[in-house]
Amino acid sequence: MFYSICLCYRLDMDYARSFAHSDSFTSFIQKPAVILRAVTTFIMMLIFSCVLDKGYVKNVCLYNGKQGACNFTVGIAVIAFFIGLGFLAATFFWDRITNTVTRKYIAFGDMSFSGFWAFLFFVDFCFITDMWRKTDMNGLSGLTKSNLQFTIVCSLVCIFLLAFQAYMAYKQLNEIQNDASGLGGYNDTAGFAGAYGGSPFPPHTESAGGNYQSPYAS
Repeated sequence: MFYSICLCYRLDMDYARSFAHSDSFTSFIQKPAVILRAVTTFIMMLIFSCVLDKGYVKNVCLYNGKQGACNFTVGIAVIAFFIGLGFLAATFFWDRITNTVTRKYIAFGDMSFSGFWAFLFFVDFCFITDMWRKTDMNGLSGLTKSNLQFTIVCSLVCIFLLAFQAYMAYKQLNEIQNDASGLGGYNDTAGFAGAYGGSPFPPHTESAGGNYQSPYAS
């Protein structure tokens, strides 16, 4: 348990620092935040691929014959896959986006989408798990069973991945708002950047009440 908490904390901090001044595409894809987003997007592709490949027999869904189970799973996975690619592109070009309002919209969109899709995958996980429990296994090949069970596991994993992405986007949105309003933000020279990248504003170290030390400054 202690190791898991330390690992989550380390990922949280690495995620937040991950996009500070990427110098190349190679360094970009090595960042923890990019890896997390890429893994989530890849799992989305696995989900709809498994269902489309082995989830139907003569256009009948194998999750207890409920077409909605297969269609809903494929639908949310396909949408999440393409939107995930869009957010990866936005992250790559984040340092070139100097407009604070645009950054807010991107962070808010990421937070809203990730949070809502985490809920949808929770619903999907409960739905297809129940349908699989009621499915007659007779006549199903081992590969078909494995694909459908793997889809259930991936749906469960996506709940936590998307929830974590929503949390990081929420933190990033708060940092953008604080930085824009002069409430401290963060000191970019300390090596800290939000979940997307560095701030378009210089480090803020003073306030009306006297000297202010950023909580992120070293």
